[in-house]
Amino acid sequence: MNDRTGEDEPSFSVSGTSASGLAGPGSSHGAPPAPAKCRKDVTVKFHLMKAQVVAHAYPRHHTVDEVREHIACKFQVKSKFLVLRQAGAEVPGHRRLGDICVSEYNVCDLELLLSEAARDENVQLNLKLYYRNLTLPDIITVRIPSEDGKPSRDVVVEIENQVITKPFVGGYINKHNHIEYHHAFTQTGPPLERLKGPGQKYSRDTQTVCERHTTTTSIPRSQGVQHSGAVALIPSPQTKVPIGHCLVAHVPYESHAELERRQDLVGKVRLIQRNFRRVLWQRLIRKSAAEWRALQQQQEANETDAQRSKALAHNKTSVARTFPRTKEEFDALFAQIHCWKENELKLIGEKYSGAPKIAEMNILLDKEIQLLNGVERQRRAIQREQTEAVVERQLAKISEPKRWVGCNNRVIEMETPQTQRARFLLLYYQRLKAFSQPNGTAASGTDPQERVALLDELSDVIVHECHPATEELENLLQRERKLLLCNLGSEDLSPLRKRQLALLAEIIRSDPEKAREKKATKLCRKCKKLRPTHAFTVHTRQRSADICGHCSSLLGSTVDIAVYRSILRAVRRDERKRGSLASYAFIIQENDVKHIVENIWHGHSVISNAADRADLMLPRWNVAECWSPWNCVCLTEQETRAHLKLQRLDRYYQPSILKEIQSKHALARSVFGQLREIDQEFTESGDWWQVGLNGKVV
Repeated sequence: MNDRTGEDEPSFSVSGTSASGLAGPGSSHGAPPAPAKCRKDVTVKFHLMKAQVVAHAYPRHHTVDEVREHIACKFQVKSKFLVLRQAGAEVPGHRRLGDICVSEYNVCDLELLLSEAARDENVQLNLKLYYRNLTLPDIITVRIPSEDGKPSRDVVVEIENQVITKPFVGGYINKHNHIEYHHAFTQTGPPLERLKGPGQKYSRDTQTVCERHTTTTSIPRSQGVQHSGAVALIPSPQTKVPIGHCLVAHVPYESHAELERRQDLVGKVRLIQRNFRRVLWQRLIRKSAAEWRALQQQQEANETDAQRSKALAHNKTSVARTFPRTKEEFDALFAQIHCWKENELKLIGEKYSGAPKIAEMNILLDKEIQLLNGVERQRRAIQREQTEAVVERQLAKISEPKRWVGCNNRVIEMETPQTQRARFLLLYYQRLKAFSQPNGTAASGTDPQERVALLDELSDVIVHECHPATEELENLLQRERKLLLCNLGSEDLSPLRKRQLALLAEIIRSDPEKAREKKATKLCRKCKKLRPTHAFTVHTRQRSADICGHCSSLLGSTVDIAVYRSILRAVRRDERKRGSLASYAFIIQENDVKHIVENIWHGHSVISNAADRADLMLPRWNVAECWSPWNCVCLTEQETRAHLKLQRLDRYYQPSILKEIQSKHALARSVFGQLREIDQEFTESGDWWQVGLNGKVV
């Protein structure tokens, strides 16, 4: 180390850190005067806020801008955010350190502050980032303690780096981790004038003063030497070569160009490269061919699955239209009849006019009436069959005890007064039903006295029930007693007994605690009857519910709602996979999807104008946002797969299509204006967590 004070003290202590460390208080002044050398470096002390000092050594020819760039890299901020001041004035960036340094120890004190732009962008000088890049110090401040009444003083000490600079002789870079490796090199060490002790140092591959050994190596017999003089031939391998003579085979002399031409190293390298490229090309072709075959097999499998799914859907539709069982299947039949009627009316209007046209329309009306009557008869028969099974399942469910999972996954059952009452009345319901069966064993050989005794017992039971149907049921039981005394058969009493079973089932389903409560009713605009509020059909686009569900079903369906139900299922399935359970897809209904497809998108794809409803879908328009009527687009199945892979929609869609889609979204936003209010009510009521928990596919 070189001491800048020029004095040797017996003891000292380090009071400040290195050039990249934090200097202690008073480190910038207080050192006694000493003869200073003309040095090449200037120690710059940066005074930060809160009396913090950071020091660095720079060459004298460096400008203030270069110093600002260096200290900005240390603090990991932009240089435009830093301001360097000296004695309260900002230092110009073009000035050199040698001009602004006035200290005899080549120490320059600068204030490091932040500009107004840095405060606006919340930029700070973080010392943790500065210390993280701490390197070997080259300038330190040494505090010499006081002795013999002398005051303590600070001395700036520079550490000289004597490491030998190795020359760069080549290397390579790792492509994976981008680490640079250099080839090895051998050095001799410090200069000879700095070596202590006599003697010289010799090295093999570096500076060598003289040779230690001189040897003469004889040329082996297998090698030859070219020369222009006389040529001596080796007669045989056993011939001994005299010492001091060199014999070679009889080979004519060739120049360096002829030797290169004969060896043809460049041609051989080209041949190797050409063959290597051919091998790589063959490998690439085989790999591409394998990928193409795999993709072709996958495409064939996808097409086969699509055809199989379409065939299964067609078979299912055919079976449903031939043997309808549910309301949706009957609605599909009514819609098919309506489509058939529309097509026939179109043909009649094209072929006939006048009286023949009226006759054909009358014939068409008769055919339509026959078809509707046949479908209605089938629907009523299925409804009668399913009513009894539905009632029995409901009564069995009501009479079951309450069950829930308790501690340690144990199922807990609890009997309530309502379940006990329902189970008690269910026994009478089953006994009455057994007597009411026309072909049952109980009805064929039962004495009328047993039936009368059952009716008397039931009359005593229903007296304690508080239900509006109790009085009517009691009158029916009294009427059957009188008719049994007249010896009427079971066929004559069948309507009476069915009415008794219906009233008793209604009493069992009622809750005694809620029987006295007045139900909320509303007047139907069609049938002019008071019906409970839950009997009115509602959807998200209507303003008020004025028509009950019974009157709505009498209107008949003119469209197959199953197609739009499948579209809604696909939308909800996609939203559930994406984790968007708060999407509007779980609020809208099949009629809303029908309105979106038919009235907003006009029943065809926005790209290909495909009008097959079974192939249409409503995916997200902007994949990053949740689904909504104003964030969807009508596309086919194949177009949907391609659309969901796009990142920038404006790069692939034409401006005319984008403008059309934006107009459709604006129309959907105006039509479904109440959807936001329904979503807010649905969320705040706490019913959103029950989506998909009822065991049904939504």
